[in-house]
Amino acid sequence: MNLDNFIIVGENIHCTRSVKRGGKRMTTTDDGAEAVLFRHDGESAQLPVPADWESISPEYARDKCKHVALAVHHLLNGGDDTRSLGEQYIDNLAVTQITAGASFLDVNVDECSIDPAESAAIMAALVTYISERHDAPLSIDSSSPEVMAAGLAAGGGSGRRSMVNSISLERESLLDVVAESGAEVIVSAAGRTGLPDTADERLANFREVVGMLDDRDVPRECLHLDPLVLPISTDSNNGKAFLESTTRAAQEFPDTHLSGGFSNVSFGMPNRKLLNQVFIWLCIEAGADGGIIDPVATPVRGVTDLDPEAEPFQLARAVLLGEDQFGMEYISAFRDGRLNPNP
Repeated sequence: MNLDNFIIVGENIHCTRSVKRGGKRMTTTDDGAEAVLFRHDGESAQLPVPADWESISPEYARDKCKHVALAVHHLLNGGDDTRSLGEQYIDNLAVTQITAGASFLDVNVDECSIDPAESAAIMAALVTYISERHDAPLSIDSSSPEVMAAGLAAGGGSGRRSMVNSISLERESLLDVVAESGAEVIVSAAGRTGLPDTADERLANFREVVGMLDDRDVPRECLHLDPLVLPISTDSNNGKAFLESTTRAAQEFPDTHLSGGFSNVSFGMPNRKLLNQVFIWLCIEAGADGGIIDPVATPVRGVTDLDPEAEPFQLARAVLLGEDQFGMEYISAFRDGRLNPNP
């Protein structure tokens, strides 16, 4: 299995990301404030939580510290010391993902502000900062066309082709943004009013949105089709439906790329790392040549080390293909300690 040309959209510079207050990622500073622990250039460092952070990030009151949003806040609003720590935190996220094989760095700031204009300014500033310091092109990820356009414009001077994450039938307002930007684009199989259940529905949605992109002369080689990964914990057939959709899309749209948010498949299941890596293996077999993943948490290179004849692989494969209904055998094996690697 050759992964040299596998396109990884590293999804870790997201302001939705949180760590638990009081957990191992947080500490108390000498002056009694809370801080997020991280490493920069091999040294331990602390990203302090401002006294008014709860008013900026209400989830802090629910014991969730949005650490990427915190770093962005310091990067853009902090004094000399805290600004430097924010820069180091963002740099560390970028460098670790690039080192782990990320082809694009996915950037999302939607949780930083409820004001679209403010979010657009934050996105532009963050994209400018990352683009000036790191070589990997950026994937601009937002629910707002205004924020998306601001990120694409800010990254336009880097000389590297950006990516739009994502467009679908429910986001037709982005069609012209994509065409005008010259960016690559993740094309979601989502419908206008909801998520597709079957491979037939996914392919029908692809035909329509790809046709609209064709009408705007967006090259097929810039399209990364995402048939939508849904958790097997909610429906045992979700993994199988995605794989079937990937195979059919690869046949019907041969000049495009095939991708997906592969880690979604394992939500609610034990030993997610094993399931995610086996699922990547199956997706590549089905025709995928890329994925939207955190390459640090799920090392794609580890996929090549998998033994398809080993019991953990076979158990994971069975639950991912819907052969192990409700994952009963897989969960029993987990409880018996028969699955490796550990979560």
